[in-house]
Amino acid sequence: MKADPLKDFLVVAAVSTLSYLFVRNYMKRKKAEKQMKDFIHFQLF
Repeated sequence: MKADPLKDFLVVAAVSTLSYLFVRNYMKRKKAEKQMKDFIHFQLF
């Protein structure tokens, strides 16, 4: 079986896109949690 450069490129592109979306989603969630904690803290004290 010969190596298909296009297929390799597509696999790499798919993996990078998935990891990018995952990291972006994770950062957004962390930021929202932090804002919520700050808000609650501000309300309490």
